[in-house]
Amino acid sequence: MVKVIYGEHSRQADLAGKSVAEVRELYESEFNIPDQAQASLNGKQLKRELETETKLGGEDKLSFEEKSRMGLVLLGALLLTLAITGGLFVYTTTTATVSLGLTGRGEFATVGNVTAPPTWVVWGHYKGKMDSGDLFEIDPDTAYTGDLSVMVMIANAYDLVEAYRVLVMKVSLYEDNGSGSANKSARIGDSQYLSLGKGEVTFDFETAGAQTPIHVYLDGGFYNTFHSWDTDKEDITLLCDVIQKGAMAP
Repeated sequence: MVKVIYGEHSRQADLAGKSVAEVRELYESEFNIPDQAQASLNGKQLKRELETETKLGGEDKLSFEEKSRMGLVLLGALLLTLAITGGLFVYTTTTATVSLGLTGRGEFATVGNVTAPPTWVVWGHYKGKMDSGDLFEIDPDTAYTGDLSVMVMIANAYDLVEAYRVLVMKVSLYEDNGSGSANKSARIGDSQYLSLGKGEVTFDFETAGAQTPIHVYLDGGFYNTFHSWDTDKEDITLLCDVIQKGAMAP
């Protein structure tokens, strides 16, 4: 005799030779066995797909048990609790804001061309020298203590090569003498030379302790011209670019 059990229901019957699936169907209505109930044969759980092919013997014990959802309910409650308390912990305990009190300023340095740069008359088929004088003035911000790089270049070499065989310009940086003029005894670094073959020079200097504004100064030079050229090819255009070099001093 096969013993069939579900919950408080129990029945012994001659079911030998029948499959577990057939017995489930036979007692499903009588015992009110839910579809998701787990079948166990002689204490061992049986997979649902094996119920059709598993035949019962004369002394077997077949039971059906509904899977408990209590564990899932407790797990869900635990996760919900963690989510709530975790959110409160994140937003109220471990975060904070601070204002750094930063102040915006203008550019770290300004550069301007002078109103009266050096000038001279350029003759055709002629070897001549250049006058000296200020070209640009650089004024670092008083709060800026870093280093600067000053690049001076010939901006219209494509025109000048039609007027000049040779063109050499001696360029230097000087501190201010306190009255708006270059202090010729306070040169910054070495003088450098612009030419048609080298149309760009760069000066690096420290702003800390320097008497400003800094003067980009033409110390003179020489040139050799062709016999003739198209109008305005002899006029020299210079460009000055100031960039940050290195970090500011603390």
